[in-house]
Amino acid sequence: MRRSTRFHCASVLATAAFMLATPLAARADYTGAPRTFLFNPAVQIPFSDTAKFKKKPPYVIGFSNAGLGDSWRVVMQQSLMKEASEHPDLIKQLLITNGNMDDAKQAADIQDLISRGVDLLIVSANTQKALDPVVTRAMKQGIPVVMVDRRISSDNFVSFVTGSDAMMGRLWAQWLVEKLHGKGNVIMLAGQAGSSVSADREAAAHQVFSQYPGIKVLDTVYSDWSPVKAKQQMQAMIAKYGHSINAVWCAHGLPVAGSIDAFVAAGFKPGEIPPHTTADLNGPLQLALKYKIPMLEIGYPPSMGGTSLDVALKVLQGQSLPKIYEISPQIALTRGDETASVPHPDQYIDQLVDAKGPPDEIIDSGMGPGYNPSTFKVKLPGDK
Repeated sequence: MRRSTRFHCASVLATAAFMLATPLAARADYTGAPRTFLFNPAVQIPFSDTAKFKKKPPYVIGFSNAGLGDSWRVVMQQSLMKEASEHPDLIKQLLITNGNMDDAKQAADIQDLISRGVDLLIVSANTQKALDPVVTRAMKQGIPVVMVDRRISSDNFVSFVTGSDAMMGRLWAQWLVEKLHGKGNVIMLAGQAGSSVSADREAAAHQVFSQYPGIKVLDTVYSDWSPVKAKQQMQAMIAKYGHSINAVWCAHGLPVAGSIDAFVAAGFKPGEIPPHTTADLNGPLQLALKYKIPMLEIGYPPSMGGTSLDVALKVLQGQSLPKIYEISPQIALTRGDETASVPHPDQYIDQLVDAKGPPDEIIDSGMGPGYNPSTFKVKLPGDK
């Protein structure tokens, strides 16, 4: 049975946060400050002084999206649009561009938004190095930039709204290590080469795996966030390594269905497919239950789109903000697959899954009951 509202819920810092949690049946959606902020061991956390960007409303805000190639990116953009629609007193116009997952097009989009006189840019960068020059140029021109989901390689932005890629990468890896009792072979099924999201999760996972001599990363392959390409990549890995693959670390839910399809096509029976990690999508959860696959789901809420718009307004009002603005996801697990570092999920996967829903449904959209991305419509500020 699926809950209708699921955003800002969850424990994020592995054991410490889990041990503070109440019993599962008593817990509700987490609505407090981001736990990655509260549990951060640093005494001083970098903040951005935004006083120089303070302006009187109404504002013209530009949003440069890397693309709309999957359901997560669609929901993230709609979350941003929904938040903008609720502030017609502060926002004169919201301008949105779609980079089609092409660096050159997105750089041109950003330059076009600058030429149209935006007061602030929100950017989700296709790849971190290619988009750095144009974002840096905007900041040098005095246009504040808020990054969301994907950042640039430099720190030339005001704030980066994210779901803690490092936490996700580490916790997925730690869970797999503990499921394998510290010994086994892992395939890393990453996202897009050059994407900050995938790169940061991969680096964090390697930090964990490197601590366990019995864990061997057989190969790292890239899915480009595509289930079709993920299936092709995993078919090649299965042909190369066969049953010696003991676990699959996936950088998101988008490649998971393709990976599982490859194992099924190779003749792996229910209960034989190795543990997988996932995020956000309904389909992998359905497959985990169908094929009895141990699975850890850590949400990467697309509601960060709406959060980035809220952060943008705070920047233009001169409020001080964390340089990295992390929101809190939920953590879900297949029953019986608890480990020392993941002893208490916020929900079990059989509770979180939408059994009859479409595979590409975002299970933690944060958009509220009745939301349907295909029928979503709001009146944006400036619309006639």
